[in-house]
Amino acid sequence: MIRSRLLNIMQNELGSQKLQLSPYCTQQIEQLVSNGIKRMHYSKAIDNAGHVMQAERNLKALVQYFSDYSRKAGTYPNLQDTDFDAALVACPTLWPFCSSG
Repeated sequence: MIRSRLLNIMQNELGSQKLQLSPYCTQQIEQLVSNGIKRMHYSKAIDNAGHVMQAERNLKALVQYFSDYSRKAGTYPNLQDTDFDAALVACPTLWPFCSSG
């Protein structure tokens, strides 16, 4: 249930940002969501409404980050595969999706 909720939030935020992702980028973000859900389960945060709300906010921030990155790269409204990979390496910590910065 949380997966579909987070994926809906992701799609809504992509639409709001007018950011268009390649199939590769979409797959990678969906993998970040899946990994984030696993982290939430492992840390027992999945049952805490505050942690779930934080994950939702951070997912929106992650999409905003990718949108901003595509603007800096000059590819907006598209995010190229190589730019996505570079952005992910430099991504700030956005628990539970990105844990290194």
